[in-house]
Amino acid sequence: MNKSIHIIGAGLAGLSCAINLLKKKDRKIILYEASSLFGGRCRSYNEKDFNCLLDNGNHLIIKAYKNTFNYLKRIDAHKELLSNSKTFYPFIDIKKKEVWNVKPYSFILPWWIFLKSCRPANISFLDFIKGLKLFFAKKNETVSDLLEKDSLIYKRFWKPFTIAVLNTHPNEASARLLWKVIIKTLFFSNDPLKPFIAKKSLSDSFIKPAIKKILNQAGKIKCNTRLKKIIFKNNFAEKMVFNKNTIKIGKNELIVLAVTPNVASKILPNLKTPKKTNCILNIHFKLNQKHKKIKLPGGSFFVGVVGGVVDWIFKKKNILSITISAANYLNNFNNHKISEIVWRDVKKTFNLDKTIKPKYKIIREKMATFVQNPEEIFKKPKMQTKYKNIFLAGDWIDTGLPATIEGAITSGYNAASYINKI
Repeated sequence: MNKSIHIIGAGLAGLSCAINLLKKKDRKIILYEASSLFGGRCRSYNEKDFNCLLDNGNHLIIKAYKNTFNYLKRIDAHKELLSNSKTFYPFIDIKKKEVWNVKPYSFILPWWIFLKSCRPANISFLDFIKGLKLFFAKKNETVSDLLEKDSLIYKRFWKPFTIAVLNTHPNEASARLLWKVIIKTLFFSNDPLKPFIAKKSLSDSFIKPAIKKILNQAGKIKCNTRLKKIIFKNNFAEKMVFNKNTIKIGKNELIVLAVTPNVASKILPNLKTPKKTNCILNIHFKLNQKHKKIKLPGGSFFVGVVGGVVDWIFKKKNILSITISAANYLNNFNNHKISEIVWRDVKKTFNLDKTIKPKYKIIREKMATFVQNPEEIFKKPKMQTKYKNIFLAGDWIDTGLPATIEGAITSGYNAASYINKI
């Protein structure tokens, strides 16, 4: 007899869970999405003012994201990523007018830190060795507690690395969690930090192929279907109440809640989740003939910026996309003010002098991730709940990973793997 699996939420965690549940033929997969859009924070949309497709943000993928690449292979989209021919991360210090490339090529060991040409400018390998303090981090210690904040390596490596990976400033970021990331990436074999990005759009790489595969394998997807509450009896979910209807849950049926932590905590009584969140701000500029001077170093598709407000700059054709992580401090600024601040950094980065600011679009993800500090990460719940037929998925679930694309996809994979064994 077919067993129905109800997956609530069609973000990457929900899609990953559905894709991995398709392996077994005796399962009926039903995916519910509260809105008309799929992908959660990993989505694209048609921007009328730009007359093109825009991603809601810039998601950098690294080769060490094992479950992400497995997911892309399962949905036949592993060729829908773009990468530089060589592994390097270009950086520009807009205060000191210095340019350098970080070339983190590794095989088993991160031997690149011993080569001057691979490290950030004016950073020695001994500076990196001092970072081993993170190995001894206590559970309540932050990155800044252990590393020298006035050092050049902090400004040129540890701070941008921490903010990029954890979307949390080193003053708050968990040192233990950052060390886990280092172990999972730097000591991974065969070029683990090689960077990739969606070739055309996030939707074309991560979302549309997954939706197509689910539907082609007899899965069902219901959009504009918002879960309002679950009715329980004896720690068992009996009914799901949606905005449109109520669905009775059979004895052999299971539910996977792949929603945000604030939604999950409203649905499940007494569920402990991370509460404090950080914003990620993205601003897209549509370039024209006046911006021909904008060329990224070494033909790269991105560049890191030090010494300003901007963290990363990406370029696809005539769209220049800027990412600012851990951006809560900009929440009270209006869009015009932010565009002025960001364009000032862009002009310094590319020596544009008095070039006029082009048309722009700002996307604020005010609750992009939870703050990954020592207090909040210990609020991450496990995949299993006290309810016998309910499981959790999302980048806020305890997978040992930070709140990234890899974290979201891994959580869905873990939930599916457990269910497949039942």
